[in-house]
Order: sequence, then structure tokens, then C-alpha cells
Amino acid sequence: MRVKAKMAAMILPLFFLLGIGLTILTGQWQTESSKVPAKFNDGELAGEYNPADIRGSYTLGDLEKAFGIPVATLAKAFGFSNSEDQAQVKVKEFEELYGLIDGKEVGTDSMRFFIALFLDRPYTAEEDTALPQPAFNILKKETNLSEEVLSSIEKKVVSLLDTPHASPDSQNQDDNVLLEIKGKTLFSELLDQGLTEDQITAALGGIPMGEPSVSVRDFCADQGIEFSAVKSAIQKLLDQQM
Repeated sequence: MRVKAKMAAMILPLFFLLGIGLTILTGQWQTESSKVPAKFNDGELAGEYNPADIRGSYTLGDLEKAFGIPVATLAKAFGFSNSEDQAQVKVKEFEELYGLIDGKEVGTDSMRFFIALFLDRPYTAEEDTALPQPAFNILKKETNLSEEVLSSIEKKVVSLLDTPHASPDSQNQDDNVLLEIKGKTLFSELLDQGLTEDQITAALGGIPMGEPSVSVRDFCADQGIEFSAVKSAIQKLLDQQM
């Protein structure tokens, strides 16, 4: 039995409306694209949001809702503390703003990596993914990541200072920049970071610090002091100043 054209014209819209009504009742109807990442399907993290599914179109507000990390923390980690509306900053803006720094990219994968580390969730970042220095500082201060993990990700850390297209906020983050103690680090650099001569002397085991132009490692070698122990003590002092 054929359905007349007029009858079909009446039935099809009815089916369409019934379909919409059903999706609304079941909670599946959405008027705009979802800004909610996928969840882990199994294991201890089953039901938790997966950082690997973060998209560039997500805002910092979307990420706070999904992962519980305050917008202010996310903004600070990526140089947007002074943004007028931090919650509306989109992840894809990082790549547009910073681009490549020392051959590494600050972009969407950087946010995935940061959130995974912050929440101690599994994620393997791309080889060329960068981690901004402020983000690394936050991980050191606010998480329980082991020294081994922190050391393994240091190679991905880049400074947001003096980047060609840096935001006004990233150009003024002296309070967020943590000096990385290396063999060539000078005593003058430690003083510039706000450490006092007394603090440095204490880190040296009571031996007065050398001339400002002398490197910490060379001084330790001359004095027969273990550089690694001094480095660790000085790094703790710097961490406390953040």
C-alpha cells in the first residue's frame, strides 16, 4: 500500500519531532558541541576524565569543570594571569601566541601534559611538546611528583619570557621564573634571585660564598664540597621563595 505524498509530508516531520523529543528525554540532545572530554573506560581511573581528549577549542573554564583545577592555576601556568576573562581563554590560543620556543611547541598537547602531571594521570606527551616554566614551577610546588619524574620532564621546560609574541602577562613573570641550578650558575645569579649571602653560605655548609662572578660548581670543586648536595640545598631555598 502506497502512502500518498500528502500523507508522507505530514508523517516525516512528525517522526523528526518525535526523534528530537526522545533525545531530549534521554539527555542526549545538545544544541552546541560538547566541551567535555572523554572518560577512562577501565582501571582505577574508570569514570575520570582523560586529559588526552582535551581539545584546542576548550576554554580554561571548561577544564576547571572537568578536572577541578582552578582557572587561576591554569592561567598562571600558561602566562595568562592578567587576562581580563581567564575562564574564556581557549587552549588553542597558546600555540597561536607562543608558537615554537627552542624547537618545542607550547600548544594543546602542553595543556594535556600539564593536567595529566598535575592529577597524576597517565599520558605520554609528543616529543616536541613544551612545558612552560611557570607550569613546571606549579608542579614542583603543588603536587607530590617525585624528583625522578620532575627531572625527566625538565628537558621540556621553556621560558615564556621574551618570546616574540608573548602576552603582556608572560613578559612580567619574574615571580614565576625559577632559576635552574647548573654547573655554570654564578653566585651573582643566586643573589639576583633574592637569596642572601647568609643563605648561600648555609647551603655551602658554613663556608662563605665566593666572588659573585664565580660559578657554584667551580667554587665547590675548589673547596672540596659535593656540588650535588649544594645544588639541592640552593634549589630548596629558591622553591621556598615562590
